[in-house]
Amino acid sequence: MSVPGAHLCVDLASSAVAAIAWRDGIYVPILFDGKPTIAPAGVLGANGFGTVVPDGGHAGAPSDHTAELLCHVAAVAGTQVGPISSTTFVIAPQWGPRRRSQLTQAAQRAGLPAPAMVTAPAALVAHVTAHQPSLHDGACVLVCETEVRPPRLTVLQGSGGAWHDLATRTIPAAHIDDVLAHQLQSSPAEQHPRSAAQGEPEDDANRQVRESVRQARVLLATQERAPVLLPHPRPPAVITRGDVHAAAQPLTEQLPGAVAELLDTADVDAAHLAMVVAADTGGAPELPAQLVAATGVQPVIVNHPHAAASGALTLTATPRAAVSARLPRTRLRIRDLAAALIIGACTLALFLQAILTADVTTIGIRIIGARTSLPQLGTAAALAVMTALAVAQLAPTTWLAGPPTSPADEPTTAALIRRSYLAAAALGTTTAAFLGLAAGTSLGVDYTPHLTWALTTAAPVGANAILVALVAPRIPAANLPAWLGRARPLILPIILAAVGMLLMRAAVTLTPPADLIPAPGLVGSAGAAMLGAATALTATDHRSLRVITLPALGLGYAIVFTGATSAALIIGYCLAVVGWAIRLTTYTTRLAFPAATAKLRRLLDGPTAQPQEQLPGRDESDRDAAR
Repeated sequence: MSVPGAHLCVDLASSAVAAIAWRDGIYVPILFDGKPTIAPAGVLGANGFGTVVPDGGHAGAPSDHTAELLCHVAAVAGTQVGPISSTTFVIAPQWGPRRRSQLTQAAQRAGLPAPAMVTAPAALVAHVTAHQPSLHDGACVLVCETEVRPPRLTVLQGSGGAWHDLATRTIPAAHIDDVLAHQLQSSPAEQHPRSAAQGEPEDDANRQVRESVRQARVLLATQERAPVLLPHPRPPAVITRGDVHAAAQPLTEQLPGAVAELLDTADVDAAHLAMVVAADTGGAPELPAQLVAATGVQPVIVNHPHAAASGALTLTATPRAAVSARLPRTRLRIRDLAAALIIGACTLALFLQAILTADVTTIGIRIIGARTSLPQLGTAAALAVMTALAVAQLAPTTWLAGPPTSPADEPTTAALIRRSYLAAAALGTTTAAFLGLAAGTSLGVDYTPHLTWALTTAAPVGANAILVALVAPRIPAANLPAWLGRARPLILPIILAAVGMLLMRAAVTLTPPADLIPAPGLVGSAGAAMLGAATALTATDHRSLRVITLPALGLGYAIVFTGATSAALIIGYCLAVVGWAIRLTTYTTRLAFPAATAKLRRLLDGPTAQPQEQLPGRDESDRDAAR
C-alpha cells in the first residue's frame, strides 16, 4: 500500500537550508538549482534575514519571512517528489514555544501541513545510529555542531527510541565563515571603492561573502586553494587550508573547557558518553583530536549536508516493521470467523460429490476402474489450502483486535504471521495430499492420478503461503491492517465456484438436483455461469476489469458448457486461484520492501527527468554533494 504524497523534512537549524523527502521508501535529496543547500538570503534577497526565525529585529513579522522561504522550498520539492503530505522541521534546541509557534504559522502560510519538529542534535544522532547498531536505552551522546552560529555543544540521552536534550551550550567563538569573510573584506588588497550604482546594503554583501566562503571550504576538502567571489567590483580572493586552520583556532582552543562545563551542567561524566558526534568538521581539522582529549571517545564525523534532515526523517517518517513497532488496532468481523468454516464446507462438499458420483467399473465384485472429475478433486485440494490460509489470517487479526497491551507485551505480530502462514502451508498441503490419497483409496483404485491432481493445484498456493510467511513480518506496522484485509480469502467467489461446480457435476452425472427437472442441461449451464463469475472475481482485483470480465466469462462459460468442456472450465478457475495467491505474495513483498520495489519500477519505466537517488552514507564527503 503506497502512502499518498511525500514526507518533506527541512533543516532550518543550520546556516544553509537543506531539505530531503521520503517517498515510496526512498530518501530523495531536494536540489536547489543543482545544489544540496540554499542560503535563506538567496531566497529573500536584500531585505531577507540571516536566520530562519529572526529575533524581532526586522520590520516584517518573523513568520512572514519564514513562510516565504518555506514556500520556495515546498515549490522546489513539489517539482521533484510530487505532493507533500506531511512535514518535519529540524530546529535548534534553544527554540521554545514562541519560535515553534512561529514556524507552525509559517508552514500554514506556505501551504504545508502542520510540521513535526526535531532538534538538530537529536536528528544527527538518529542519522548516525540509523547506519549502525542502535545504542542501548539510556545511553548519553555528545553532539558538536560547528556549522551553526554560534557553534553549539549538546548532550542527549536516549529513551524509548527517542533522544532528549539534557543540556546545550554555545561556544563564544565567531563562525569560521564569518572570520574569513571579515578578513577578506578588511584586507588592504581588497579595499576598493564601491560603485555608487551598486547601492547594496553592507549586511547583504556580508551574507554573499559568507556563502561564497562556505562553498570555498567545501572545495578545500579536495584541493589546496579555493576562490572566494566578492561583490562587484572587487576581484575574487583565494583562501587556503592554512587560512581555515587559523580561523578555526579560537574555536578549538575553547572546546575542551566548553565540553567540561557542558558535561557538568548535564550531570554526566565523560565515562557515561556512549558516542560523540561531530557535525561538519571540515573547517576545524583539530576538532576531532580536541574532542578525543576532552571526552576519551573517538568522534563520529558527519559531513553530509542532508544528515540532520535524513535523521529527522528516521524519527518521524520512516516506517518500522511489525517485528519492532507498537501494533495498530483493528476490528475482528464475523466474516473473519466464518471464512474458514465456509471454505472448509465447500472443500468437503466438492470432495464428497467427486467420490459419490464416480463412475465405477467392476467385474463381478472386483473394481477395475473408476472415472470421476479430477479437476474438481484438485479444486477441493486447493480450497483445503485456502481454508488453512483463512485460519492463518485469523490469528494476527484476532491479536490486533484485542485490547491494547503494554509495550512490553507487544511482541509477537511478526512471529504470529510467520508461524501461522508456515503452518498453513504445511497443513494445507498435507490435507490436499490426504484428499488425493483418500479419493483413490475410497474408490478402490490406484491413487496416483488423484494425488497428482491434488498436489498440482495445492502446491502453488502452499508455496506462496511460505513466501508470505517469510516476507510479511517486515511489513510496516501501520500497513498491517490493510494487509490483513487483503490477505482474507475471497469468500463470495469461492462459494460461487463451489456451487457452480456442484451443479455442473450434477448435470453431467444426472444426480440431484439436475435429475429433478426435465432439462438438466440448464442446471449445468447455470452452474457454469456461476463458475465463470467466480473466475472473473478471483482473477483480478480491479473493479473496472471485474465489470467487464464477469458477464463475459459468466455468459461464455454457460454457452460452452458440456460434459467434455467442464474439466477445462474448472481448470480455468484453479489457475485463477493460483493467480490470487501470487498477487498476495507480490503485494506483501511490495509492502515489505518499498525501496526495492520503487527501484524496480524505475528500471522498468526507464530514465525520468527527475531521477531519485538514495541518501549517501554519513562518511561521504561534501565534494559529492558539491559535484
